[in-house]
Amino acid sequence: MSTTAKAPALDAGSAHRVLARAAYGAKPGEAAALARQGLGPWLDRQLALPPDDPTLVAQLEALRVPIRYAKGPDEPAVDEARPLLTLAASQTTNWLLVGRRGEPPIPGAERDRPRVELILSTLLRKAAAEAQLRERLVEFWHDHFNVATPSLQFVSVSIVEHDRRIRGAALGNFRTLLEAVATSPAMLVYLNNWTSRAGAPNENYARELLELHTLGQAAYHGGARSGRDVPKLPDGRPAGYVDADVWEAARALTGWTVANNQPLDRARRLPRSGEFTYVAAWHDPYQKHFLGQDLDPFAPAMAHGKAVLDALAVHPATARHVCTKLARFLIGDPVPAAAVARAEAAFQRHAEAPDQIARTVRALLLGPEIAAPGYGRARRPLDFVAAAARALQLPFTPTMQLASQLSRAGQTLFAWPSPDGQPVDPEPYLGASALRARWAIAQGIGRNSWATGASPLLAECAGQPVARVTARLAQTALGPAAPRVAETIAGVWQAAGRSAKPNAAEVGELAGWVLTAPAFQTA
Repeated sequence: MSTTAKAPALDAGSAHRVLARAAYGAKPGEAAALARQGLGPWLDRQLALPPDDPTLVAQLEALRVPIRYAKGPDEPAVDEARPLLTLAASQTTNWLLVGRRGEPPIPGAERDRPRVELILSTLLRKAAAEAQLRERLVEFWHDHFNVATPSLQFVSVSIVEHDRRIRGAALGNFRTLLEAVATSPAMLVYLNNWTSRAGAPNENYARELLELHTLGQAAYHGGARSGRDVPKLPDGRPAGYVDADVWEAARALTGWTVANNQPLDRARRLPRSGEFTYVAAWHDPYQKHFLGQDLDPFAPAMAHGKAVLDALAVHPATARHVCTKLARFLIGDPVPAAAVARAEAAFQRHAEAPDQIARTVRALLLGPEIAAPGYGRARRPLDFVAAAARALQLPFTPTMQLASQLSRAGQTLFAWPSPDGQPVDPEPYLGASALRARWAIAQGIGRNSWATGASPLLAECAGQPVARVTARLAQTALGPAAPRVAETIAGVWQAAGRSAKPNAAEVGELAGWVLTAPAFQTA
């Protein structure tokens, strides 16, 4: 199978599909601009953009988020709109929001602030960032390296640091990203590796590291008695893993922990910093055997754990697992085998490159599949909201009221309880209550129900003939499906005896109708 492909020529319709899949939908005029520019130049520019453009930075700095709580025994009442302070705070500052036993409790609204601020900044970035493809990859990696915030306070206050680590390497080198996540305080707490010590290693993180983060479940040979029974790659390495590899990885990662005032001996304690730290006394230093490789005893600090990450990052099963997931996330179902093959080849060929992931994504998307109508996926609630905000040109202001609606529609950000991450499958978002919430979001965005922003596009449409209004709204939101949907909505509107020239409120209602069209629910 070929590992190279020629970028397809784009018309406005196929360009609209590219923006729905590799970005968070098209703003007015963007699909036509992409068709003129071409897919290759668009990809090159997107992959070269810095994480935050000046306009986005200004929007984030201007955002104010309410925080309220009643007076307590040791603190005054608070009722204010506060900037995103925890997003810029150190990991230690956020960690200390949990408080410690024997001291007055810190108000819950303060402890929850990192999670709230990350949710709102995420909503804004998806809708407004110029680096749309990077934002797609950040979302993908958050799913891939999922941690759940609501039930674990130390995870909740560490989610900002987890996001920083993912953002810092989202288009970089996978091995670098893998270690950034392996040493993320949120991940260490969520999967219990921070309590893993010699003599009593905890397997939770090691198992998910192999099954979810790298080799994949398809590479698990549960029926094999040992690694010797696993089929071999041409270079002699085992083609997959067995339970013994999980146990050995868990041993290799003992001593990787988070500093939280734990005693080291009778005289010393770790600082209460919430930062990753390695404690040699808690590490199992003896010989290990992982994926056919012997790890020498009494190696330097962290060497065993790093050797495990090294072996996993360059294994062909990891390339296949990660690239298949990427293809499904960006292009959709059915997963295109040719695109996966291109991505796998790039992932392995550029394993040492600092921009390995960017090169992999370019190889994946630089082919006919990203623009082809035969692929696609359901829009999850976050995708739906960002695409709606972009289509309507909202001067977007995210609010927790809107975030609550996302939860009702099936997606509470940074809260999926299991390590496998928020599903791409459409089932969680297609139940009756989830769909009702989605339609409420569509109408609420059109009517500015949660103070998310009044659309200048809708204001321009007020007082125009209804057929012209629906045509204009549908064109940006739906691309190729626009004429049919616009005609249907205008016909239903007129048949109901509604205004021939809708006013501003009615235009908002019509916008909600457009956003509920079946064509807008998929990418």
